[in-house]
Amino acid sequence: MNQGLHVPEELLEKIDYILAHLAEKAHTDSIVLADISGQVISIQGIMDEGTPAIVAALAAGDVAAMAELSNRIGEPDPHGSFFHEGETKSIYLHNIAGSFILIVIFRSETPIGLVRLFAKRAVEQLLPITEEFEEVLGPPQDYAPDDFHKGITQELDETFTE
Repeated sequence: MNQGLHVPEELLEKIDYILAHLAEKAHTDSIVLADISGQVISIQGIMDEGTPAIVAALAAGDVAAMAELSNRIGEPDPHGSFFHEGETKSIYLHNIAGSFILIVIFRSETPIGLVRLFAKRAVEQLLPITEEFEEVLGPPQDYAPDDFHKGITQELDETFTE
C-alpha cells in the first residue's frame, strides 16, 4: 500500500509483492519501506493512522546516526542493519543501498533469526529496484539535519495535537 511518495504503479507492485512475502514468511506485525529521507513508500500490515510517517522519519534519523557512527569508527560502508529488542515488540532496520530503509516490526516471540533471514532475502530483491527508483525519482538527497529536525517536529506536532 502506497502512503507517501508517488511511485509508478509497476514499481510499487514489485515492492508490495516483496514486502507481502516478507510479512508472511517472517510473521511480522508491520513493515514500512521508506526512502532514505524517511518518506513512506509502502506499508504492509497494520499501523495506527499517522504512525508510519513518524516511524519512517525516526528510522531515517537512526540510519543517519548509524552512518555517522560507522564513519567515526572507520567503517567505510554504513549500509547494513540494526535491531532493537523490546519487551513485547522489536524493530529491525536495514539501510538498502543508501536509498531505502526497510523497517520490520514484529512481536518478541518471533525469532530474530527468522526475521533476519527473510529480511535479507527481501533486501536482495529490493536492491535492483533502488536503481529503478532513482531513475524515476532521482538519487537520494544528502542528509540535512535542519530539514530532518523541521520535518520530524512537524510530524510530531501534527500527531500529538489532534
